[in-house]
Amino acid sequence: MEAWLEHLIKQCILYSLPVLISLTSITIVESRTARRPVPHPFYSIHWTGSWLPFLAAIVFFRGVIIALPQPLQSGSRAAMYRCLTHLTLCMLGFLLYSWSLKYPPLIGSPPLHHWWAKLFMFYNLCMACMHLLPLPGQWLGELLTASKYGAPLSRLSDRQSVGIYTLLAASPLIDLLLGETVIYPVYTLLANMAEAL
Repeated sequence: MEAWLEHLIKQCILYSLPVLISLTSITIVESRTARRPVPHPFYSIHWTGSWLPFLAAIVFFRGVIIALPQPLQSGSRAAMYRCLTHLTLCMLGFLLYSWSLKYPPLIGSPPLHHWWAKLFMFYNLCMACMHLLPLPGQWLGELLTASKYGAPLSRLSDRQSVGIYTLLAASPLIDLLLGETVIYPVYTLLANMAEAL
């Protein structure tokens, strides 16, 4: 029990800053592209879709970590912008990670800047790949919803879709479907490239 609680606290500390920055950035970019104001400063993180899947992934020791920004609007165009922003933030994380490798922490201090940059890259890679799943709010899911095959998806409420994401985050399915096939190989390639720079 102590080891599990220590893991939970450590993961929350390590992921909190990268996830908060990413979710806020996604909402800011979506606000600019959609020309819609953000209702309040904490709009991107004040709904259960941000924290339930995130906590489920950490509590159940999953490799793929997800946390959803609250979307300002639905549709494939908005989802595409969110996906592209995640990809851009992933590349920014790659640059920050390669930079952090050149600057070791002070003696006796934990290498938090190194880990935060690495997890910033990894989290945004996870979220960009999530858009390949046929789920509400994700790019492929929004494209499917607009087609004649997407009627079951379009009937899902926000609460139901957050429940689906939470169950997926807790289960090993995302690790097996996306993690093994796309996320881990790309992440390994990016980490090796950053270390080679």
